[in-house]
Amino acid sequence: MSHLHTLLTSLLLFANTAVGQSEKPPYTLPSPKGWARETIALPPAFAPGMAWKGTEDIRFAPGMFKPDSDTFFSYALVFWLPDDQKVDAKTMEKELLAYYRGLAKAVLKGKKQEADEGKFTLNVKDNPVKADKRGDGEVISSCVGELKWIEPFATGKEQTLRLEIQTWHCEKQKHHCVFLCVSPTSEESAVWKSLREIRTGFTCP
Repeated sequence: MSHLHTLLTSLLLFANTAVGQSEKPPYTLPSPKGWARETIALPPAFAPGMAWKGTEDIRFAPGMFKPDSDTFFSYALVFWLPDDQKVDAKTMEKELLAYYRGLAKAVLKGKKQEADEGKFTLNVKDNPVKADKRGDGEVISSCVGELKWIEPFATGKEQTLRLEIQTWHCEKQKHHCVFLCVSPTSEESAVWKSLREIRTGFTCP
């Protein structure tokens, strides 16, 4: 396990947000070979500005914490939220910005560094290429986002993250699924294929 991955794990454990590994989730999220995983409860202590309650399940690409990797800071994650949580575009933009601001502040503080998180910006808009339904028949709402922030784990430098966001409702589980594919790479990068395959493989029986 890399030093940076250890740092992230320590952050989550310190924040008392880690979800017990013995708790089997009511959904299936693929874990490709070589990809790391974390599951945390929402809202995480490192992002007190979030209002969402639920669970976050993450899959990190092998080069997640390696700046020279073509999969640097690339990951798939699902926010698993009860029916009573709002998932409209305005709320989503607010919640995600609070998440990334809190994450950067906490990580940089642990490294005795700081950044002006108030200058981070996130723009979420409708995805011009929409998929109407998933394989199980769930109706999809699709957005794209662009986050401008300071990458806190490996470089401490400005970074622009591209976000593909799909939301749908798992009727039997009475939960919303907010699924993000995240990477600073161009859409032509091979990692996007892997991220989308993880998303496609998600099921909520």
